[in-house]
Amino acid sequence: MKFYKLCIIGGGLAGLSLAYYLVSLGVKDVVIIEKSEVPGGLLTTKHIRGYTFDVGGSHIIFSKDKEILNEMLYILNGNYVKHRRNSKILLDGLFIKYPFENGLKDLPPQKRFECLRDVIQAYINRLLGKVKEPHNFLEWMYYVFGKCITDTYLRPYNEKLWKTDLRTISLEWVGGRVPNPPLEDIMKSAVGLETEGYKHQLIFYYPLRGGIYALINSLISSIKGLNLRCSEEAIRVLHDNNYNIIETSKDVIGCMYVVSTSPLNESAEMFRPILGKMSSNLRLLRAVPLVVVSLGFKGDAPPYHWVYVPKEDIIFHRFAFLSNYSPYNAPKGAVSLITEITFRDPDEATNVSNYSIVNKVIEDLEYIGILKNSRYVEVYDVTRWRNAYVIYDELRSKVLSEVRDTLNKYNIIVHGRFGLWEYLNMDVVFRKSKELASYLALKLK
Repeated sequence: MKFYKLCIIGGGLAGLSLAYYLVSLGVKDVVIIEKSEVPGGLLTTKHIRGYTFDVGGSHIIFSKDKEILNEMLYILNGNYVKHRRNSKILLDGLFIKYPFENGLKDLPPQKRFECLRDVIQAYINRLLGKVKEPHNFLEWMYYVFGKCITDTYLRPYNEKLWKTDLRTISLEWVGGRVPNPPLEDIMKSAVGLETEGYKHQLIFYYPLRGGIYALINSLISSIKGLNLRCSEEAIRVLHDNNYNIIETSKDVIGCMYVVSTSPLNESAEMFRPILGKMSSNLRLLRAVPLVVVSLGFKGDAPPYHWVYVPKEDIIFHRFAFLSNYSPYNAPKGAVSLITEITFRDPDEATNVSNYSIVNKVIEDLEYIGILKNSRYVEVYDVTRWRNAYVIYDELRSKVLSEVRDTLNKYNIIVHGRFGLWEYLNMDVVFRKSKELASYLALKLK
């Protein structure tokens, strides 16, 4: 049995970025165990007959942390392009500027008035103490934005995305994730003045060549002496004589510390020797599964980056023109587009056939005027993900607190979006990897 100082379970962005920072701090003797044939997790890109598709969804590089942003761009070594966000919300045939409350000027006058009236009334009600403090995501939307903005966009879009009762989503989700603009900006937008929301995402970057997987490739190339074992699954983690023992699908290895980025809701059996009966609680953690349908077709794209679609009978909740992210993502005179579709549970996402879901996507794209004719479609792809959007329900905090405390006693640390069970953007994953690497470097040197 081979021993390592540190074993990282999962070769997605969290695992690779942690290894990157550890190596930069002089830590050696680290192994990454990745069950897929190719590392990267949701940052997966497919190249099909000249088209480039990010099949884990629309990913962009941005951050309000300039240091982390510069480090991500440094890793790309010049292979990136800079954009000013041009994103829309498709509502009743109109492309409304994103975020919605900053795009009220794009609405018809009567709807503009109603949204402004209701958001001002909500503000007054809060000042006068006429409304109770919100206790869940749905209540928060009405509390902050009032009836019109909530009922017109926020509620239908989020119900479509989350496929769950919004009253079960806690306020933990709101912090840093949902734009909460100043009232003055909403008033300006309603009378036709330009305003910008979610400003730290306003300027973003994207790989010029290679799709979002270029970031993974660059990370791998930057890690000297990387020991990455793909197509190998961590089956069970045990603790014996101050060491952790990992039984994999191919081997048995020992290590001082374990960092797991594996989805917690699928880790009950892996951690059962450590957690005992408590491991069953991991199955209570919920996430929304995702199916990404990619299409390459002849034609021109509008100048948008991504578009949100709250309309219930359109199958996808968001689509993105990847050929607007980089001109190398599609052949000349063609469009590379991905659509994102969530389902209530993994079984529902698995059981829908490729034929039916692709046909529905094409039908809906024709209906909204993005695809002129199905005959123009040259290539397509369907990629399914069991876990995509972490659900912040009431059980989440309780389960995480108990599990983390117990694992930490055995030098087992959870990390990344699905290890921490937090909805983390790429920049936050990098920051948390940097912080964790600094902590571990002191322990392992």
